[in-house]
Amino acid sequence: MATKIRLSTFNCENLFSRARALSLAEPARRTELLDRLAALPHPPRKLQVAALARHVEYSAGGVRHRRVSISDERRQAKAQVLRAVQADVQCLVEAESRLAIDAVNRMHLNGRFPFSMLIESQDPRGISVGLLSKLPITNLRSHLFDHDAHGLLFERDCLEAELALPDGRALHLLITHFHAADVDGNGGDALRRRQAAAVAQCLAQRFDLGRDLVAVLGDLGDSPLHAPQTLAPLLKLDGLSDVLALQFAIPDDRWTCHLRQNEQRDYILVSDALKATFCEAGVERRGLPDLQHNSIANERPFPGVSTAARCASQHAAVWADFGC
Repeated sequence: MATKIRLSTFNCENLFSRARALSLAEPARRTELLDRLAALPHPPRKLQVAALARHVEYSAGGVRHRRVSISDERRQAKAQVLRAVQADVQCLVEAESRLAIDAVNRMHLNGRFPFSMLIESQDPRGISVGLLSKLPITNLRSHLFDHDAHGLLFERDCLEAELALPDGRALHLLITHFHAADVDGNGGDALRRRQAAAVAQCLAQRFDLGRDLVAVLGDLGDSPLHAPQTLAPLLKLDGLSDVLALQFAIPDDRWTCHLRQNEQRDYILVSDALKATFCEAGVERRGLPDLQHNSIANERPFPGVSTAARCASQHAAVWADFGC
């Protein structure tokens, strides 16, 4: 890998592209508009829809919602994190749709990424995993319907993407979002261990980690120091390494989230073949709320990121450079 490539993952927390009708700040106005939409006959006449043209449009005998532009403070903060990371391949966790990530790319990142992909998940909150990429996406495989003896494994998917590197080789990514550690108690622990084991099994069956360039990226929902160690089937897999462990000898320097306490929940795990080209890694925490009171490294947030209402996310972005 002669060309330097930066990979990144970021749980951007609820990156939605909402219908304009649902984005009105005043509840009374929102309710009034929704009542007017509900009162439209079916099928509506074009003239009736025209009176609501700011929020909806007439389409093939029906009504289609107009989408709201990305302008609120939290979305601006999310984009600030992405601009700071300057990744060549940016994996995103908790995004609603391809429309949402394309809007961020177009409106806030100057169209930095020519390629994007997101497959809608089965999560009831409407959150999925996706990616923005400078590298061509040449193949995709969803694991939404993978299951074991206990049922479905990945409600937020484990999206497998093959990217074409400039030297002609393939870079394989598995982008995922495991069940969170502070949800559902021991039931969540059991599911997360099943998810970790399933990803480890996929790696063992589909790839040669000594030869293939492979990375697992995303929010794995738990710390490697938390007991029980639900991520052990994946983190202890032979031929796979955590880039933050390669970069920082002290675990306290690897923290990416302080939902429960300052701990690592976000990862870039790489095969031995990709590890051989590793240069450096880091954590972009400046979008976190109240960073100056949580950091032991005298880090300061981006200007304007002072509270949870204005922060980018409760998670930091993780990045790693390869190809030196």
